[in-house]
Amino acid sequence: MNQKKILSAGLIAILFAVSGLALAGPQARIVGKVTDGKGAPLEGVTVSITTEMLGKFKVVLTTDKEGKWGTILNDSTFTYDYLFEKKGYLSVSKMKFKVPIASTGELDIELLTQDQAVQKGVVKEVVDPYTLAFNGAVEKFQAGDLDGAIEGAKKAIELGPAKSGAYDMATKVATAKKDWDLVILWGEKALSLEADNASMYGPLMEAYKAKGDKVKAAEYEKMFVSANPDKPEILYNQAVDLYNKGKFKEAEPILRKILEGAPEYANAHFLLGMSCVNLNKIPDMTKHLGEYLRLEPNGKEAATAKEMIEAFK
Repeated sequence: MNQKKILSAGLIAILFAVSGLALAGPQARIVGKVTDGKGAPLEGVTVSITTEMLGKFKVVLTTDKEGKWGTILNDSTFTYDYLFEKKGYLSVSKMKFKVPIASTGELDIELLTQDQAVQKGVVKEVVDPYTLAFNGAVEKFQAGDLDGAIEGAKKAIELGPAKSGAYDMATKVATAKKDWDLVILWGEKALSLEADNASMYGPLMEAYKAKGDKVKAAEYEKMFVSANPDKPEILYNQAVDLYNKGKFKEAEPILRKILEGAPEYANAHFLLGMSCVNLNKIPDMTKHLGEYLRLEPNGKEAATAKEMIEAFK
């Protein structure tokens, strides 16, 4: 019995000796705090620790609400690289930082936003040529200088041939100038780079109509209506133009399409009713002129609507 106790004690002594040996290795501790440009602690900063001595070694930590972080370095004979990252801030790296064996190293870091870095002179603000050309074109467009805006748009495209924003802006400038060839060229390119850019449907619809391409115009008209159910005025203006040219049969489907998406559009009801008169569709005329009167009983076309309904009773 006594022999067993002695053996147990011996085992315990051996275990303690092994444990003590492990803890007495070349370890060290690294701690730090991350603050912003105003000195406030930054929570949620990612701290990545690597070393070239161990290719696959990587430890990733996150700062707490006080901006603090820390870990044990099992082999402080190595130098370690530290990378600090947080969205909205410029990343900071500290390379080959060494902490002496059995000591605690401190590594405090300041992360700055782009604006803070410029203000502190840490980095110089650099605007790339594309951005300068793009912003210049936009400014000229907003000022009504369409010729200058077109030249700026061409420059932006030259500097950023793969940027959809350049073609988007250029298409809108070309639309304002009614340069339909450029609208088609740039609008189609914008869509090839950003297929769901619905702002291109309207300009391309207008451009293809102006060029007499009915198939492409109809294609983009359908896409435009689908993407803009709450903006029927562009189609309405087209229907007015057709009506004034006596093209009642072409105006009718456009007006019906408008009313599918905007059934309370009073003027569309009136114009459809008047188109139906000319197409000898009297029941439809009565229906839509009646809807106009319901929606706009005192509207500027109310007297005409009443006269037409009375005349065809």
